[in-house]
Amino acid sequence: MDKENKNEQKRYHVPIAQKALIYDDNTKKFLLLKAKNPQEYFLKHFGRWEFAGGRLEDNETLEAGLEREIREEIGDVDFEMIGPVSVKKVSLDVGNIIMIDYLIMYKGGEIELSDEHEEFRWETLEEIEKNNDYHDWVKRIIKKAKERIDEGKYLESWKRCQADFENYKKRQNDNQKEIVYFANMNLIREILPVLDNFYASTGHIPEDQKNNAWVTGIMHIQRQLSQVLADNGVEEIETKIGDDFNPSIHEAIQKVTGDKVGGGKIEKIIQKGYEINGRLIRPAKVTVK
Repeated sequence: MDKENKNEQKRYHVPIAQKALIYDDNTKKFLLLKAKNPQEYFLKHFGRWEFAGGRLEDNETLEAGLEREIREEIGDVDFEMIGPVSVKKVSLDVGNIIMIDYLIMYKGGEIELSDEHEEFRWETLEEIEKNNDYHDWVKRIIKKAKERIDEGKYLESWKRCQADFENYKKRQNDNQKEIVYFANMNLIREILPVLDNFYASTGHIPEDQKNNAWVTGIMHIQRQLSQVLADNGVEEIETKIGDDFNPSIHEAIQKVTGDKVGGGKIEKIIQKGYEINGRLIRPAKVTVK
């Protein structure tokens, strides 16, 4: 690039300055630094009290430049960058600059000032607004930063409320399902003995009577009743003679051999067992040998 083009680029180049509005959420205070030997134009526009920060160097990203300035001016502290509070063009006696003010959350660490500043203070918004040591621009930008903080907390609170409401709706939905479940369980438990009676009656029909119209009608009602239960998630617990006795789904009402009931093989099925959606409604009543 020739000299004329370089001068032309420099003519239209506006330097960027960044300031870190460092906030301690535990104490609700902002960090202010007192400049040691500020120039006249700086005192005129900003006053002696300011914030960590400085000009962005060539080929440096905004966040990298701000982090460098923070560490150079207040030491190796822990912090989190939240985002810009304001971006504006400022006209100074020495020329124009782009000023970017960032909200920074202080996480801990000891403040160690560089030679650029001689004193630091932690102040609340109220303390800053009442103190005549601070320039109007300090008060304005701190007020903006506090508004940004409050907006963020309002949003967090709203999100928590929304999450709580969603959890409440889920609990209510689960409770409603439980109510329906137990209501259905009571009805099912009342229907099952009726179905048992059907099975008891139809299980002993003589072979020569099975084609009887009356018997056929009774068998049809039995199948309908079984289908109603199946449509509502009720399933018969599969139990066969010779299966191992399982106390979680079987109820042994008699042990054919020996005195102790428990263990062994299923010898006879006295009453069918049922479950709904994997939950036991009634164990199968069996004899064990």
